[in-house]
Amino acid sequence: MFRLILILVLLLVIYWAARSLWRDLKASSYHKKKPASSSAPPQVTDKLVKDPVCGVYCAKRSAYTAIWKGKVYYFCSEECRQKFLAEKESASSAG
Repeated sequence: MFRLILILVLLLVIYWAARSLWRDLKASSYHKKKPASSSAPPQVTDKLVKDPVCGVYCAKRSAYTAIWKGKVYYFCSEECRQKFLAEKESASSAG
């Protein structure tokens, strides 16, 4: 009789352990983690350039540009671009 009770208790413990393990596996498969590649930060595809007039950094792709004496200058706005060109024109006409 003692052996029968011991076997029933062991089966009950095994059942609870298997049920708990099954729930854990089911929960972990439901909430899968994203692959490592998708958790990486997005790659920066554009460089930042500094506006020579106001010092603001802006994306090179969307910046306003002006070429002065063969060099390309980048600006955050058309207003800064116009100020730069006006200063360069007045400096070249004065000197």
